[in-house]
Amino acid sequence: MYERILVPMDGSKNAHKALVEATKLAQKLGSKLFIVSVASDQTYAHYGAEFGSEIVTHFKEAASKFLDTAVEEVKQSGVPVETRFKTGLPKPTIAVTLPEELNTDLTVIGRSGAHGLGRAIMGSTTSYVVHNSKASVLVVD
Repeated sequence: MYERILVPMDGSKNAHKALVEATKLAQKLGSKLFIVSVASDQTYAHYGAEFGSEIVTHFKEAASKFLDTAVEEVKQSGVPVETRFKTGLPKPTIAVTLPEELNTDLTVIGRSGAHGLGRAIMGSTTSYVVHNSKASVLVVD
């Protein structure tokens, strides 16, 4: 059914919940997990200062930590797993680019992530993925 499952992670509790559900599903179906983190490659300007590559480097270092932790957790379940760190616009990267590149057939994503506005509404990235994904989407609350 679902052989290759994409799990976007941003270090949030909801992303971890999605990982847990994706791992359970992968165990039952004999699927492989692809845990990914996407950092925006846009330049940020704030109070007259411009930030760019150093922000991406910071995101990559932070992502490396939670991706490594996620891999260790998944490996304990016996599920095959790979990670990816990408730079780009997170919404289309998660919805289109990564499913095409990794040939995934399901994306398991948390309802809202690190920048969610609250638990009462679906996060904007999740909403975008639901409406534009090249793969089926499971939203985890």
